[in-house]
Amino acid sequence: MTKFVKIAAAAAAVLAATPAIAAPVGVTGAPPSASARIIRPLTLSATGSLNFGTIVLNGVTANRTVTLSAANVVDCAGGSAELACSGTTSVPTYNVRGTNNQVVTVIKNSSTLTGSNGGTLTLTPVGQNTVTLTSSGAPGDNFAIGGSITIGAATVDGLYTGTVDVQVDYQ
Repeated sequence: MTKFVKIAAAAAAVLAATPAIAAPVGVTGAPPSASARIIRPLTLSATGSLNFGTIVLNGVTANRTVTLSAANVVDCAGGSAELACSGTTSVPTYNVRGTNNQVVTVIKNSSTLTGSNGGTLTLTPVGQNTVTLTSSGAPGDNFAIGGSITIGAATVDGLYTGTVDVQVDYQ
């Protein structure tokens, strides 16, 4: 019997040292909901080019800005007689594809145009800031981008070329 008492005492000591195991408890009330929105990756393509036409220097004394709007309308230094703009102009058309009803931000970064005679001009793209996609995938949505350049007294003649830096991203 002493053996039984010793074993019972040892078992009682082990049980007293072991914490009680609680039963799992669920959320009181309605459980939280979960969701995930899956969207297509964006693709961006472009056709055409940004062409300001021909700009004639007529004794430029200060910085003059030539802007070609996304609608392909040129503003030749606000009508200053120091510049004359002529010739055919054009703007590139971009096509963005992604997920229907998503808003896409159009990111327009300045870039450098390098002249054939060593000069440089800064091209600042202009146009819309967002596009709301009206389809998923093809055909996508089109938008145009224009640009502005500033011509100063030190600008040298020549053909200036470079790239238009435009990117898109979901909002």
